[in-house]
Amino acid sequence: KSFKRQRYMDIMKGLRLTPDEYKQLKRAFQGGFTHANPFYSGKMVSGVTSFDFTSSYPCVMLSEKFPMSSSEVIPITSKGQLEQNLKLYCCLFDVEFIGLQSRLWFDSYISISRCWGVKTPVVNNGRVVSASHLFTTVTEQDFMIIKQFYTWEHLKIGTFRRYKKDYLPTDFVKAILKLYHDKTTLKDVEGKEIEYLKSKEMLNSCYGMAVTDIVRPEIIYSGDNWQTPETPDFVQAIKDYNGNRSRFLFYPWGVWITAYARRNLFSGIYSCGEDYVYSDTDS
Repeated sequence: KSFKRQRYMDIMKGLRLTPDEYKQLKRAFQGGFTHANPFYSGKMVSGVTSFDFTSSYPCVMLSEKFPMSSSEVIPITSKGQLEQNLKLYCCLFDVEFIGLQSRLWFDSYISISRCWGVKTPVVNNGRVVSASHLFTTVTEQDFMIIKQFYTWEHLKIGTFRRYKKDYLPTDFVKAILKLYHDKTTLKDVEGKEIEYLKSKEMLNSCYGMAVTDIVRPEIIYSGDNWQTPETPDFVQAIKDYNGNRSRFLFYPWGVWITAYARRNLFSGIYSCGEDYVYSDTDS
């Protein structure tokens, strides 16, 4: 056990963040996609069927490759270099779109709340249909979806980070598999309702803990009073995170978990085409 622990700790020592990187990751992080085809919104639709990605987040945690190094900032000088990096690495970057226009009418991917410097946007319930100008932060998975759903006149790449990618640590993967086994075998078993709920909560927390805010206000209860929340020093909080010997998760993992799940969801949306009505995170 001590050897396993040391091996895991050695992995985590190589996974460190900088304050600017953490801010960029926060800009890129999105949860599930919940949206409707605008042409069906507000209407009663009959003859509808649906499909769920069972345990969408645990699935991508087992099947996809994640950032398994500290990041490297590199300049992007050509389209070929961009495409090569997007193919070989987990990539995080700021991007400026000029003359952005949706290719498809049945849904739009970019969330207006994740953009800045936006000019003349057309927005469908929070999603950008078109804009003459906008900035946003994306992973390579987001960019893959954007290329499929939009066209643009010009593209400029800002701060570009890349991570070596690999599967999550074996011991962590084994823990996910154990929790998933417990959840599926205990479901609908009489007398095992509590154990089922516990295994389901633990399975979900594997994702949730990964993407918990590193720099968050602390609310202290003292002398029968709640004190005013105090936000810790940003730089010190990141330093403490990097140096935490009991840490077993890496914030970028959580960012990519949802990005991979959205990519899977949008492959379904794209395949449904004009028949697509509505989606919600994993269905």
